[in-house]
Amino acid sequence: TNVKSTSDLVDGLLTGRLYGPNGTTTDDDGLSYVEQRYLGFFTYKPTLLDGRAKLKAAFEIDFTFGDASNTSRGNAGAAINGDTVNLQTKRLAADIELIKGLNLVVGLQPLADSAHDPTTVFPDTLMHGGTHLTFWGTDAAGVSLFGKLHRRLVGRVSWFDLYLNQSDKDDDVQLLMADAEVGVSDATQVGLHLWYLRDRSRGVGSALGAGPGSPLGDYNGAAPLRLSPDLAQGDLFYVGLDASYNRWLAGGPLTVSGFAVANFGSFEVVPGPCRAEGARVPCPTPAFDDTPADLLGFLVDLEAAWRWGRTNGDLLSLELLYATGDDSPQDRTLSSVVTGNNYGIPGALHGTHRSLLLFPDIRSVNRQVAVVYDPANLGHGVMAAFLNGSVDLVADQLNLKLGLATAQAAAVEAGTDRFIGVEGNAELLYRPMPFLWFGAHAAVV
Repeated sequence: TNVKSTSDLVDGLLTGRLYGPNGTTTDDDGLSYVEQRYLGFFTYKPTLLDGRAKLKAAFEIDFTFGDASNTSRGNAGAAINGDTVNLQTKRLAADIELIKGLNLVVGLQPLADSAHDPTTVFPDTLMHGGTHLTFWGTDAAGVSLFGKLHRRLVGRVSWFDLYLNQSDKDDDVQLLMADAEVGVSDATQVGLHLWYLRDRSRGVGSALGAGPGSPLGDYNGAAPLRLSPDLAQGDLFYVGLDASYNRWLAGGPLTVSGFAVANFGSFEVVPGPCRAEGARVPCPTPAFDDTPADLLGFLVDLEAAWRWGRTNGDLLSLELLYATGDDSPQDRTLSSVVTGNNYGIPGALHGTHRSLLLFPDIRSVNRQVAVVYDPANLGHGVMAAFLNGSVDLVADQLNLKLGLATAQAAAVEAGTDRFIGVEGNAELLYRPMPFLWFGAHAAVV
């Protein structure tokens, strides 16, 4: 690749937008590396409880060959000697069946934007149902109640504490989620999503902060709220609808799915530290302005695929994505959607596009960068189209896929070009047995 990082601080785990604060850039010199990831999933069912209570855990170890040894560090540990403390806990939660069809999950667990329990369904259900992990797709600590109320009706209610910060202060980031999915027919599902994000962090959370007013948004290319040097705390709401027909070719040769989300709310502007009395370095900007900031954004995604041959590998698919943007970033009205990428590294992962460089490659291990890492696209929003065609050269074993992706900003300031880029990609996948793949992937933007 000719994508490289110029920052030693993020060389072990490199995510976010290309040419951003993560130090990624491109040059004429090619470079290569080898990286690996191992994920172990464990479920413990005490026989005394007749299988109605389970402990679910997942642990991750990943590294780049030759990166580090004899240290304590995540995402590293494959230099000579090894001997690195690098086990990362991805999830650790108790799953209790209260009554048949109703489960309570408490602890560190998957955070997804769907009505389904992510640990009990196939990935296609999450990737092509709900809001396709575009808003939330990571792990977080919380309490969830999953219910299968009827053969065709599933739902969940969840509370997550994304950041506690100081336990004696009201400075948490909390997420409440209510989701339902109903099968209106054997092949058609419709979902409803209602979420509330309460952010009192004032930009404090990860090493890069948290929320639209923090540096993390710029790092991930997510929605920015430009108030510097002042801070914000907000109440954000999400209302979403999704629908799918023949979800990912479970029946006939045609599948169609899509979702739409409205994101709205308000931010209270609070003085930055430099405005405090006796501050060592006073604010260099004009007097404090406590005018509240507002949020109003929309996102729509539609995808369709047609199985033109005998197997699911003989496929032609088209996906269209539109996310609103802001052509007046200084007016205190945020017009792009706020996703998990404003709070996590990463916090959301839209992967159905099958792009490799223009949008994030979901198969990457430690180096996942893209021109457009988040649909907010630094507040400019995005209009994108993804066309993919594939053929099974050997039925259900050897697959060749060709893809084309294009993107432009949904809104820009006067005199700015909307065009972002065009990507061409190709993938060759070999599956000698179920759940085992060997792949070769290439892309150019």
